Amino acid sequence: MNKLQNLKITEMKIDDHMELISIWEKSEGLCIDEEDSFENMQFFLKRNRGLSYVAILNGKIIATIKGAQDGRRGYISHLTVLKEYRGYGVAKALLDKTTKGLMKQGIFKCNLYVLDSNIDAIKFWNYNGWKILEKNFSMMQKKLK
Repeated sequence: MNKLQNLKITEMKIDDHMELISIWEKSEGLCIDEEDSFENMQFFLKRNRGLSYVAILNGKIIATIKGAQDGRRGYISHLTVLKEYRGYGVAKALLDKTTKGLMKQGIFKCNLYVLDSNIDAIKFWNYNGWKILEKNFSMMQKKLK
């Protein structure tokens, strides 16, 4: 019997917020900040409909992906699967939903950020056809608020 035969993938909802935070806190290599607050997530999900998903098994969220686009590029973050459900293709299924959503919206290039220390994530992304861009730039950020 397949451990995940009752798996359902649905669009992420703001009502899932507390459960999302709980999963993200358990995920190594995933950074949570003010962008993941209830208010900011509400805005994010409204602006990026059809790009963020959760995998649900027996009424419990076991995996997530956040997708966004700026009109030119897609962006993926917070792709994680609870440890006990890894290796069953759940992350790949979520990734496929988000990338198909981006293409449906006319976005054909997608970026993501992975901490250099997150070796397992780098292996996953490489295995799924993602390549590290030439490291000839510096990522910079300024908090506007």
